[in-house]
Amino acid sequence: MYWFRHLLLIALSVLTVSLAHASSDPDAAAGPKPGRTFEGIEPLFYLDSKRRPYIEPFHKTDSDEFFICRGTIGDWYRQLNVRDFNKLAARDGLAEVTGSTCALQLIKTHTGKKLPIVSIQMFVSSDAMRNCVLSDTCPQSRQIIVYLRQRTLYRTFILTDLKKRVQRQYCLDNQSEIIAETSCWKHFEETGDEKSH
Repeated sequence: MYWFRHLLLIALSVLTVSLAHASSDPDAAAGPKPGRTFEGIEPLFYLDSKRRPYIEPFHKTDSDEFFICRGTIGDWYRQLNVRDFNKLAARDGLAEVTGSTCALQLIKTHTGKKLPIVSIQMFVSSDAMRNCVLSDTCPQSRQIIVYLRQRTLYRTFILTDLKKRVQRQYCLDNQSEIIAETSCWKHFEETGDEKSH
């Protein structure tokens, strides 16, 4: 797993600068395309130095912007998150996701450098995506909040199912191992480790 960790560290080192390469998929990104990374491997996200995608949002609110995953999240990284979501969902017998109905969400923040919080939302169906994003009704939510700490990426997975009365949070490390059954932010705060960067 050394190569995987090494790859993540390389990708993360450019998370807040222009991440990416020109995808072989002509529909992957509109607008100016960043250059290929030196190792030629698809990045985690296609974002500029302000954590903004190169495409326009399909929905905006006062605090959030939503973008389609295609052209904003590397396909391999989206599939990795699908596998991790379904592994966690299986613990409670929750519905799986395929990753085909997916949104990258930017959440405004007023702290630190004021860069937005990066979140990935996946949905169990297109109807669930429409209801969750457009009407803010999410009976089966699947959300990842990206947490960057000491140049390492951690992910908070949030899974809910109102009918089954399930509300779970997990913090996963960069090898998809569960390190806490709470948010990463709360986990590191409670353990007294250094704050995130």
